[in-house]
Amino acid sequence: MSYSPNSLQNNQPHPASENEDAYVHYTEKVEGRKIRERAGSFQDFYRQATLFWNSMSNAEKQHIIEAFHFEVGKVKNKNIRQQVVDMFNNIDSQLAAEIARGIGASPPELPGGTGVADSSPAVSQENTIKLPNTRRVAILLENGYNHQDVMQVIDAFKAVAVHPVIISKQKGMLTSIDGQQIEVQENYITSGSVMHDAVYVPGGRNSVNSLMTQGDAIHFINEAFKHCKAIAASNEGVDLLISSDINHVSIAESDNGSMIFSDTGVVTVGNASDLNDFAQEFIKAIAEHRHWARQMHKELVPA
Repeated sequence: MSYSPNSLQNNQPHPASENEDAYVHYTEKVEGRKIRERAGSFQDFYRQATLFWNSMSNAEKQHIIEAFHFEVGKVKNKNIRQQVVDMFNNIDSQLAAEIARGIGASPPELPGGTGVADSSPAVSQENTIKLPNTRRVAILLENGYNHQDVMQVIDAFKAVAVHPVIISKQKGMLTSIDGQQIEVQENYITSGSVMHDAVYVPGGRNSVNSLMTQGDAIHFINEAFKHCKAIAASNEGVDLLISSDINHVSIAESDNGSMIFSDTGVVTVGNASDLNDFAQEFIKAIAEHRHWARQMHKELVPA
């Protein structure tokens, strides 16, 4: 039984006994003794986990640590939290110490680990072949949006199998500044940034002004940025990013045309009618999936 023995509720639930009609190990005479037994290799619980940990990039290690801060931090019993930390010490001492620091447990007194020093580049997602195909991009709109902005970017998405999703405060039809319409596919109640791989805010002064008054739209941007996803805005749409928690939005306009800025997966352009180059830069950012450089300043794991 996976959770036996345990230190809660007098080891309840417990493995069933023979009197409770449970399976009973037995021997049977054949050409020797036939028994139900696992090979000794099944007792090697931690070496593969150490190899996995060794193979992670710094950003992935930080992500793993924060994931255990979330999962183990929800455990109410302090003794159980400490037991989890001690278990992770069997994998790697540094991992155990970092988990302990985030959940109110004590770091292990003695160094642990398995002695495995090997790593494999094939295990890390940093080495995955990165493509934009099948990514879902949320497009935040309200009435008064720039239809030309939207359709140029959507056409670029179609060429590389990226799926746009029109999101607004309410479902129904939206009308652009030149009287064209587009159908809303999701609203902020039925969707969220965690369900999309990237976010795009097109131009259109009335649309952007409306979005800037909506806490749901601002939260959508902030959450996507926190999760290191690609974010883009064109023309007036950049104002929504400036209203968010994104702390390094760049935009400049010139008499000769537009300038595209791209920084840790945040792509912006202003004074632009032709968005082809902007769309291609955004697609490159989408292909990266996550832009971990945004959180390097808070990373706990040394290089």
